[in-house]
Amino acid sequence: MTIEGLLGYGLENTDRVALLLLQHVELFAVSMLLAIATGLILGALIASPRFHRHASAVLSVLSATQAVPPVAVIALAFLFAGIGALPVILALYLYGIVPVLFNTVSGLTSVSESVIRAGRGMGLTEMQILFRIQFPIAGSVIMAGIRSAATINIGAATIASIIGGGGLGDLIFMGLKLYRIDMIFTGAILCALLALFVDAILASIARSMNRWSAA
Repeated sequence: MTIEGLLGYGLENTDRVALLLLQHVELFAVSMLLAIATGLILGALIASPRFHRHASAVLSVLSATQAVPPVAVIALAFLFAGIGALPVILALYLYGIVPVLFNTVSGLTSVSESVIRAGRGMGLTEMQILFRIQFPIAGSVIMAGIRSAATINIGAATIASIIGGGGLGDLIFMGLKLYRIDMIFTGAILCALLALFVDAILASIARSMNRWSAA
């Protein structure tokens, strides 16, 4: 099949494709924002002096949970929340927390104790040390986790179609049912382009944060 043939469905059904792309972005964006907020808050709590001694155990558990396939998480969300966008957002949120939380804890706990003691010696409170010292130093590690979670979630969101969540997965699964390679290609290529676009934005943010922390 030619490139024109593979792109045929997308060119002939721009309105439907645009709607599914928008649904995909919404599923990803809502779940990802929630995952980032939760991952940063829980990560800062776990990495705090009060819970610092348990950080290694938490990281070990998180490493194991990363092996859980997204379809299993979505299936569990379906059992508790039914069909539609809500269980998909819940599943993507739970799946996205893992890399964000893992990298947040890992990054914050990797900050040299001597640097933290220096901050305390300057009279900084624990909260000031967290935001002025630990987060800036750990920023690149945390952003790596966010970028990883974003890429994973964009791909995992295609599974939303099996429980009526919409998104680009509709094109892929419908294409499989109808043996339409052009539909499968359209859904897959748009998903890949979206992942590349989001990753480029996050990489730009990470570079800006590095320049800011180095200033």
